[in-house]
Amino acid sequence: MKMTTYIIIGAVLIIASGIFIACKPKNQSADNQENNQTENKSEQQENPFNGLRQMALSATPEQLGLETSEETKVFGIVMDWDLGDGIATVTAYETGDASMYLGSGGGVIGGGQHDNVRQVVFPYVQLGQGFLTKAVKTESTPLPDKNCVRFYLLTNKGIYYAQEKMKNIENESSDWLGLFEEANKVLTELRLTTEKK
Repeated sequence: MKMTTYIIIGAVLIIASGIFIACKPKNQSADNQENNQTENKSEQQENPFNGLRQMALSATPEQLGLETSEETKVFGIVMDWDLGDGIATVTAYETGDASMYLGSGGGVIGGGQHDNVRQVVFPYVQLGQGFLTKAVKTESTPLPDKNCVRFYLLTNKGIYYAQEKMKNIENESSDWLGLFEEANKVLTELRLTTEKK
């Protein structure tokens, strides 16, 4: 069943994000506690998630070398998925490029260098065009609510978004199920690129 696959992908992402937390040393003393607090603040400042996500959301067709159109056209999709214990953001563009960022600071960048990723990115972004009428134009790009997934459709006329509860995706009653399924294909292929290394 498809939902089992999504649950497995979500579990893999949670485990991957947890690895970074699990590898932190335990505090041994009060001095170590103070040092670790300073290190944790430094690690938080070094976490690239917010910067990478913002850069993905602010991309323009011109920056990507895409032709502009008079009609509103989806050229990219940013999907934020609340996994319960963290956030996974999947980005995909008409150029064939895709990346995944984890709220923990991990992820995969530059997936478009791999044929297997490009082959699933193109239909995903094209499918996004059909969801444009279901989305709302926005100027803000917050993360999704708890147990939700949020799609940002990047167009030459601004950003459109929609949020869906994961329970509606899981019970297959969501209008956004098709786009979520395509996003998971991108996630799967991005994950496979890391296994090849």
